[in-house]
Amino acid sequence: MSKLFHGITPAEGRALMERLGGYTRFFRKGETLIQEGQVKRNIGVLLDGLLEMFETDADGRRSMVGFVRPPDTFALVFAFAEVQRHPATVVARADSSVLLIPLDRILPPSDVDIMPAHRRFIKNLLAVTCETSWKLRSRAFILTRRSTADRLMTYLRERMHAEGSPEFDIPYDRQGLADFLCVDRSALSSVIGRLAKKGLLSYHKNHFVLKGPSVLT
Repeated sequence: MSKLFHGITPAEGRALMERLGGYTRFFRKGETLIQEGQVKRNIGVLLDGLLEMFETDADGRRSMVGFVRPPDTFALVFAFAEVQRHPATVVARADSSVLLIPLDRILPPSDVDIMPAHRRFIKNLLAVTCETSWKLRSRAFILTRRSTADRLMTYLRERMHAEGSPEFDIPYDRQGLADFLCVDRSALSSVIGRLAKKGLLSYHKNHFVLKGPSVLT
């Protein structure tokens, strides 16, 4: 269940979505949900499937923003910002079902009485927005690292602490990880191999183990 609906019963959620004009859409693999530069209209909750978010520079190079997995929310951080158009493209990487909620119905006029579930929804919305902003801040910190090795290890350490274990999976294949870190794929593969030879990590595909006597400190 999406964190947007924490403390809201299924019946309350259905009534709330009817009032807010929320609706479900199905997107086939490869279909674009949001095009970079498109005018903002909805926030989304992924019910099933997999979405990819990326930005494109002036030369057509793509920079990975991240993946969306059920029941994650997307297009949220920019929803209420002073930004009129989406900065990223969102594409379905698998057949996907999405709940779309129109922005103009979420925050009612001050003179309108709202249902208790709507108040809880707005409170949850603020919490999820702050959590998403923190994740974006973490990625910005990773990208300030100067070398590919520093970016990789900073990211892997963050994943390790999030999982509470030095052994974990990451949600990217090699190209996806290179896009996320904004580095060249071949250079990244070389760095991973070099760090493994130094005994700092071991890996198999997207499974990593960080090594060292105080790795979790």
